[in-house]
Amino acid sequence: MKKLLFILVFTFIGEQAFSQIYLITLSHEYDINSCVHLNNEITLSKITPAGVATHICINREISQGLITLNSEINSIISQGYKLIETSYSHNNYGGNGGLQRDGLLQDGTTFIFAIP
Repeated sequence: MKKLLFILVFTFIGEQAFSQIYLITLSHEYDINSCVHLNNEITLSKITPAGVATHICINREISQGLITLNSEINSIISQGYKLIETSYSHNNYGGNGGLQRDGLLQDGTTFIFAIP
């Protein structure tokens, strides 16, 4: 009986540990949320552990877009998640491997959060 209880508890904890990933990504996919390139907007996509995706348009300029990005990151951290990885784009569309370039937020930046 103790072995069965141990297996059930271990399975439950294992499933919970692997299902708690939260993602935020910045992209230039204007058809997702009708973000306007002429208005200097990019799409911020937030995917919950349940798989629900929300998309908002944010300004690419650091002075304005960073405020929105910071709010989204803080809302996830306040739920108990920790930032475990940040990946940056190196691509032909101007991604230089950083969050910003020439005062603009870069496409392809991804933030991965998990519950420790």
